[in-house]
Amino acid sequence: MKDSSTGEGPRITLNRENLDRLRRANGIGTEAELARILQVSPTTLWRVSNGEVAPSNQFIARALTAFPHTQFAVLFTVQQPAAA
Repeated sequence: MKDSSTGEGPRITLNRENLDRLRRANGIGTEAELARILQVSPTTLWRVSNGEVAPSNQFIARALTAFPHTQFAVLFTVQQPAAA
């Protein structure tokens, strides 16, 4: 639900620490290799990882497909906008 006073609603962010743990645990050696597996550019992976952009639905689906035994809440956080 969008907050009409600020124009901002909840935002999904990537939990980078957990993604890094999963990457290493699954023998994925580099960021470039992870980006290839997620079918995104290394730049997109970096921008999502650093919170510059929210992960798209496709990014989320690909991450959950790449790590099928991982729950959404392990890789992603839903952040509520700050109260005005």
